[in-house]
Amino acid sequence: MKKLFFLLILVLFIPILFLDFYKDAHVFAYVGKVIFDGGVPYVDAWDHKGITLYFINAMGYGIVGFKSLIGIRILEFLLILYTFLRFFTFASKEYSKLIAYIAGIFGLFTFKYFFDGGNLTEEYGTLFSILSVVLLLKQKKRTIDYALVGVFLIINFTIRANLISLWVALFLVYMFQLVTNRNNFKTILTTFLKMGYGAITFSLGLLIYMLATNSLNSFIESAFTFNFSYSSSAETSVFSSILTVMKRYHLSIILLLGLVVSVIRFYKDKNRFLELLLIFWIPIELYFSSISQKLYAHYFLMWVPIIIFSIVVILSEIKERFQISNYKIVIGSLLLFLSCYYIPLYGSLLDWKRVIVNKENKYEKVATYVNDTYPDDSMLVWGNSAAIYNKTNKIAPVSFFYHSSFKYNTELIREKIKDFTNVIENKKPQLIIDTKLRGLVQLDQSNLSTIDESQINNLKRFLRIIETDYVRNEEKYGYVFYKLKKDE
Repeated sequence: MKKLFFLLILVLFIPILFLDFYKDAHVFAYVGKVIFDGGVPYVDAWDHKGITLYFINAMGYGIVGFKSLIGIRILEFLLILYTFLRFFTFASKEYSKLIAYIAGIFGLFTFKYFFDGGNLTEEYGTLFSILSVVLLLKQKKRTIDYALVGVFLIINFTIRANLISLWVALFLVYMFQLVTNRNNFKTILTTFLKMGYGAITFSLGLLIYMLATNSLNSFIESAFTFNFSYSSSAETSVFSSILTVMKRYHLSIILLLGLVVSVIRFYKDKNRFLELLLIFWIPIELYFSSISQKLYAHYFLMWVPIIIFSIVVILSEIKERFQISNYKIVIGSLLLFLSCYYIPLYGSLLDWKRVIVNKENKYEKVATYVNDTYPDDSMLVWGNSAAIYNKTNKIAPVSFFYHSSFKYNTELIREKIKDFTNVIENKKPQLIIDTKLRGLVQLDQSNLSTIDESQINNLKRFLRIIETDYVRNEEKYGYVFYKLKKDE
């Protein structure tokens, strides 16, 4: 069965080695590339995700890929492969090979369902969460196991702050055990200290790096202050979002079943750790994954570990309560699978089709044209197309290499636009490519009637520089190319 499971992972995820990143993933890859080449995140390349995400990309780009973006894909694939095989080995030993196989398949296809092209925050958060649960459920846990769970907590938190639902649930589990005398204070304190050892060690490493590069304030400002500055989620709207999401994705029925079965099993045996964990974890994750009220598929990747372990609990209960044959379990699982996972099945076929057809995408065409036509020009890409930097191997002259955030009218963003404009004024790029990002002022100002007045005012000085010092040179592949006037 392990060989079949290994083969399934290859079939589902080998295509990512040949497929391009999506928009956000290119942003993370660019920052990782800047770090490996000696730059500092948030200072030389600005984005608002956590620092560990960029270190993962830097490691993939520089160490695995020898300064090639394919290294990020290889590292990503190896993490997926290791995590799911590690789960399968654990579940086969602790439960059964059949349960491990079925739960693993449901996990893999949920992962594929919400993958959104990969190299995303929630993807890595999912993998480290699965590994953490596997370590926590081991029969004989060593200090290093707890320490790694602490390390994974900080990794997830410094990738994106809402990727820690597992650890919030884990804390509540230990508090529940303490209050109900299922565990004593000394044991729980020792557990926290062991996890804290890993968490503090990893945190110190990050802190030393940020202090050495003078980027700590920039990290806090970008990863926390900025994210909260434009977030105005109310609890009522978050719960409304949860209902919308659960109606949209049929596999949410597995979460509900997992919660109900966990309650039943824990009621029968108060010593069940996984069931108690799921009772807290499922509702917390539903809230965390919906807190932004956005319905992008990858926002729900953190459902993957609770889907996996919900299937483990559900199948365990079915085997114990009904004593049915493996054949009937397989048939029932297959029917549930087909009703929930027809979309990722189709998506997997499309991935292989894209690999076989190997059609050049728009970014590749633009990058080839830029390298052929403007090989020595410094370049700014106006909009959100970091792929052009990555594929031309050019670096933006400013830390703000993409400009989606300029749509927001907050005090922080107004200050950042001033800084951006000051750099452009003193260090004008020879080439500016307007990618015509929706909702952002186009450099010829042809879409001003559709743009919020605050954005126009914030960008007024930058637009004046374009009018004064640049000339519209040509339009290619739907993008407009502006050249710096020769006397500048």
